[in-house]
Amino acid sequence: MIAYSEIATLDAEQHERIQALFERSSAIWDLPEDEGKLEVWDEFIEDCERAEFPHLIASARFGQYTTLVKAGLAVRALDAYVRLMQVIHRHGDLIAPENVGRMLNSIATASMTLVDDPAVSLEQIARAIDLVEQQIRQRGADIVGVYVARAVVSAARGDAEATFDWIQRWRSENSVEWRPDDSGVIQMELPLVARFDLPRATETLEQRLRMLEIDPSQFDATRSDAENATPLLILLAFFYVRAGRRSDANLIADQLLAGIGASRLARDGVAEFLIPVLEERPEAALEAVDHTLRNLHLDGSDWEATAATARNRILADPTGDEGGLLRALAEEAAASLDRRGGTDVHSRELDEFWWAGLPAPTRPEAADDEDVWGDVEERAETILASGWLPRTASVSMDEPPISIKHRYVAHLGATMDLLSAETAEDADALAASLSARSEQLKCATTRYCVPLLHGLRAGQQGDIATLVRDFRAAQVELRNDSDAIEDSIAAIGERFFAVTVDQAVAAPDVTWPEIEELIEAEVRLRAVTGGPTAHLTLARAEVAAHRGDTASLRAALEQLGPQLEAESRMLDRVTVDLEVVRLTAFAAPAFAAATARVILADGDAEQVRAATAWLCWLDARSGNRAEASAELARILESVDGDVDAFGPLPGWVLLEGIAAPGVELGPLIDALLADVDESPSDLMIFAACGSALLATAPDDPRGPDLRARAADITRRLDARNGDDRWSTWVRERWFAGDASLGASA
Repeated sequence: MIAYSEIATLDAEQHERIQALFERSSAIWDLPEDEGKLEVWDEFIEDCERAEFPHLIASARFGQYTTLVKAGLAVRALDAYVRLMQVIHRHGDLIAPENVGRMLNSIATASMTLVDDPAVSLEQIARAIDLVEQQIRQRGADIVGVYVARAVVSAARGDAEATFDWIQRWRSENSVEWRPDDSGVIQMELPLVARFDLPRATETLEQRLRMLEIDPSQFDATRSDAENATPLLILLAFFYVRAGRRSDANLIADQLLAGIGASRLARDGVAEFLIPVLEERPEAALEAVDHTLRNLHLDGSDWEATAATARNRILADPTGDEGGLLRALAEEAAASLDRRGGTDVHSRELDEFWWAGLPAPTRPEAADDEDVWGDVEERAETILASGWLPRTASVSMDEPPISIKHRYVAHLGATMDLLSAETAEDADALAASLSARSEQLKCATTRYCVPLLHGLRAGQQGDIATLVRDFRAAQVELRNDSDAIEDSIAAIGERFFAVTVDQAVAAPDVTWPEIEELIEAEVRLRAVTGGPTAHLTLARAEVAAHRGDTASLRAALEQLGPQLEAESRMLDRVTVDLEVVRLTAFAAPAFAAATARVILADGDAEQVRAATAWLCWLDARSGNRAEASAELARILESVDGDVDAFGPLPGWVLLEGIAAPGVELGPLIDALLADVDESPSDLMIFAACGSALLATAPDDPRGPDLRARAADITRRLDARNGDDRWSTWVRERWFAGDASLGASA
């Protein structure tokens, strides 16, 4: 086994291995708090065991405990805590002493968390405390955390005498870690006292505030200790409320609201203390209630916070379901806690304080529906749907209500099914269902993703009108809720914008006003989101290239260069450069070749193949057909003839670049045509393959069919564009002298 104290003496190989474990540990701590993180910790623990380094095994066990507590999984959290104690029991001497002390001392906060969940028996918590005390006495560590934990368990049993006895023991230790003037210690100690002796708790808190030179009547938010003072003042105001001193409580509440505002109070305050204090300030109280409901597990734990929200909502709407459902949940939780502890202290507190002055209760039907009330998540959503969700404009996936977080994750995952819908009708039905669910959950991310992914699926099937319509809808959702949609999700639309414009420009049934509005909407959107502007310029270049407007194309490219330099961290420059090559290959071949050569140095393997293919095509056009064809054939063979291995390279470039006397084009044409989706953007593939088949395989019926398809698309483009540029260009380039295309096909 390697001791923490021995790290500096390890040989180079061992030191490198241990350092790598530290780096992994740091990365794991930063992962989202979910089941996946627990599994990663398990794998990490196995690696630490193989490395024989218990210091990080203990750290990982503590990490698992922390994640489980945050997830509201108290039973599993206690098990993880016991496992941590077992590691310390076996290998504590090999772990950094400060870590051992911190982990042992955490029994106090662990007990306060675990005791609030009736699923964990007090006997189990007491046994965990015994394990910790054994280690503390063995190591001569600070015992006060154990005394705090035992006071917490005694209070849960309704045993006032034992609670005060343990509090007196912890005070008599004069522990540096548990100073009576420490804000956190005060917040742990005095609520325990207040449960049995409110005047004593109030007087003690007033004394502590004087000791800290905090004046309840003159809160100063600019003081350096304001952050520590705030929770103590909230606690004092709560004691005043319980004692019937509402005017004194309101004085403190008004000072705090004026000093730091309702939002910060809601974020930083303890719900069961803050919400009653703000009772006569309903707007501020509602902000605290909604913040609390977002963070409550609604599983029977946090009974006092649940009671606080219930009281507030009953006062706001005495016959409403929200208050009634929350009251029912709080009463069940209190009854469970009383049964566990063999007391009535929790139910009595509900009757004597939380429900005092409220009208006779009404019990909503959902509270007696086993299908709802017997399912923790269904019950939680029903409660949230009775008030919190209707009051909430939008919910971010970064901060969903913790009680139904898994439902948000599952809903987001379900949106991905849009891409694999077999038919347009299936996709439409799924999109409608997902949109309705998004509104139920007020989920900003899926409101955006549903039209975006539905449109992308339509685009894959050649339905460009639907792609454009849905992309516009997604733009609206993102602009309306940009702060609630994660950057990584918003970036999906950013990446596909230029592709959408490319498809729209190529589609005859998408009008120029629709294309212009698509671009202008993205301009307005990126002014809000701060997304890269290079994509906007690329879209303008796409329009200019399609219309043969060389001057506008040149101007767009001149603007694009500096944008790419400035926004290099926001986008994949090589991807944009490949689009630039495509747009300039005919109008400015030298510029296109120079850009392609840059890609050879900077791109990945797929991008390099695409750039090389462009260079071969450009060489073939300049007269080096044989060499270009041989080089491109070699590259195609190196990827076993896989035309998809060239990324975004247009298939017609591959066909024309490889074409040379004696080269068999049939297999390549087959592969290219198997890859098309019947979209008008495949016009040039239709034309190139059709022309090649007419020349090399006149009996192949695909040749005339592809020519007819190309002719149809160009006629419709001419009608939209108001000229005959495309039909003339396609005829002259691929079907010269072919009378079947007409004079202006």
